[in-house]
Amino acid sequence: MDPSPLSGKVALVTGGASGIGEATVKLLAGEGASVVALDRDGEGLSRVVREVEEVGAIARAQTLDLSNTASIAAAVAEVIDTEGRIDILVNDAGMACYSRHVDSTLEEWRDTLAINLEAYYVMAKLVAPHMIEKQYGRIVNIASTQALACEPAGHYVASKGGIAAWTRALAVDLAEYGILVNAIAPGCIHTAMSIIDGVDETTTALFKDWYVGRRKIPLARAGAPEEIANIVLFLSGDQCTYICGHLLVADGGLTITF
Repeated sequence: MDPSPLSGKVALVTGGASGIGEATVKLLAGEGASVVALDRDGEGLSRVVREVEEVGAIARAQTLDLSNTASIAAAVAEVIDTEGRIDILVNDAGMACYSRHVDSTLEEWRDTLAINLEAYYVMAKLVAPHMIEKQYGRIVNIASTQALACEPAGHYVASKGGIAAWTRALAVDLAEYGILVNAIAPGCIHTAMSIIDGVDETTTALFKDWYVGRRKIPLARAGAPEEIANIVLFLSGDQCTYICGHLLVADGGLTITF
């Protein structure tokens, strides 16, 4: 029997307790990777790890606040001490802030960029040396279509646009070491972040009329976290060999109708 595609690989996934992160943890583990899931939601992480182990795959949880650089450094060091390597880094953790500019605060701005952009930088900064040592690595950053066509949500848009631009720079920086860095720009994906002020935006009359009925999303539906995880799997594996610094849009066609 052929080994699983990611057999022997160690993957680090932030935001692993729910949504795209959860789907990614489960898929990478199911494909043979030893996955370490990071999130501040310890209860959610425990559930995800338990569900992974129930199907015979391998995952561990580390609860931490990604706005705390010391905590990130300790988590990465623990993985290296335990596993001896990190082959795959998936930066997925994120938060959303939808304040209009005149109503927003500097604290909201800093909090959003700390999680959505700075934590990505810190994770890659700490993980890259270990990938360089092995002359191999895959880094996948989760951006958003908000980096391309945006709503008046400046904090979130700035962070996601920053991810897209920084991914290109990091890809150029690390390519000589056999490290491929790419990003994914999901569109409307049904996750906890779809719920705004207690309302799931993918179930509203506006969404059903405009995005589905009038096919503003040509595929006429929201996406599922598992659909993004499948892209992460491709970009994380050895089958991905010549994609470098790319922003892969996965939005059911939404951005081409703007």
